[in-house]
Amino acid sequence: MFKYNKYVLVLLAMSNNALSNDDIESFSEWIHNGNVGGTARSYYFEQDFDDSNTENSSIWVNGGNVTFNTSEFNGFKLGGEVQGSYVSNINDDDDTTAGDMNAQGLVLSEAFLKYQFGDTVFSGGRQHFSSPLIANSGSRLINESFEMYQVSSSHFDGTDISIGYVTKYQTRTDKSFYVDNEFVDFDFNGSGSPGDFYKIGNDGVFFVQVNKRIAKKFKVNSQYANVINEVQALYADLEYTLPTNFNSYIAMQYYKTKWDKNELVDNDLLGFKVGFSQGGVDFFAGYTLAGGNEGDNRVFRGIGQGAYYQFTATTKTAGVGAFESGTNSYQLGLGSAISNLKGKIFYTSFDNPIVGKDLNEWTVNLAYQFDGKLENIGISIDFSILDYENNQKDATDLRTKFTYSF
Repeated sequence: MFKYNKYVLVLLAMSNNALSNDDIESFSEWIHNGNVGGTARSYYFEQDFDDSNTENSSIWVNGGNVTFNTSEFNGFKLGGEVQGSYVSNINDDDDTTAGDMNAQGLVLSEAFLKYQFGDTVFSGGRQHFSSPLIANSGSRLINESFEMYQVSSSHFDGTDISIGYVTKYQTRTDKSFYVDNEFVDFDFNGSGSPGDFYKIGNDGVFFVQVNKRIAKKFKVNSQYANVINEVQALYADLEYTLPTNFNSYIAMQYYKTKWDKNELVDNDLLGFKVGFSQGGVDFFAGYTLAGGNEGDNRVFRGIGQGAYYQFTATTKTAGVGAFESGTNSYQLGLGSAISNLKGKIFYTSFDNPIVGKDLNEWTVNLAYQFDGKLENIGISIDFSILDYENNQKDATDLRTKFTYSF
């Protein structure tokens, strides 16, 4: 069962105060003029392992989300979302899905107040958020979320500026744990429910983000995040559209990590990417290099399982190995769209200086969106092959998804 918290009551109280204008006669009118939507989801995931000591796993989960947003009044708006998950079938003796898919119950993932004044927007409460260093994942049936407060502005031409403070992180299940986010107060006695909202360190994380487009050919994204008393991180990328007859670009990115604890070694990551389109096919190649030496601390990628913005990200492992000290990674791939069918295939290699930790990862992504009377239905298939230097860790991963939006 999901639990309403004090923030929901605060938002409701604020909404009543906002209804003092003569144009709105009642709270019910403000609600009635809002909208309800959502998505029904059915996901089947299967993993096969070469290691005879590791059991294969499969899980079929059904559920989805329901969202509600009020109409806008004097710039004020309320929103909310409830997510639910039910495990229909599972074969997972080693609990490999405990932290991401195996969850039953409901969670109130969004409950926020938004206020817009001109080009400036304030939002506060539980909400989904995506940025290079703070990003929720939407790849599992239960999507992650954050408890946060943010002010963003697009007042300056071609520039978006955001300043925010994040206090809590909602995980996929109450058994989720990520070693690179170990400062989060995870639940170590989870019962198999959707994840709750867990404190981020003792004092949360502060961030500043600036995105800018220059002369239609340059795009610059940058973000600074400070997990107070834990780690400071800087991210920046630059993309330049080449003056060619076909759609082409070059890009570079940079991560910088500074740990607050003296015994931890600071680190950084540099990445490059190129891409072009020809004959309806998109070609791309990426390369990343993590600094440091074997055994040094990894580069801090960010908070949330959506914070994988490196140019060598993948579907199954998310390309997390690219952040390990001294690791060289590269990716080659192509994608195309034929009518309502979109597909992508790519190969990613992670060369880790530690013996036995190299990984070659093949990924195929297919997605089909129906049209006409079935336009609300979508299906997708993701298939990955993991080929490790240590052959005992080799595996395959299959993900099938069916969605119906309303």
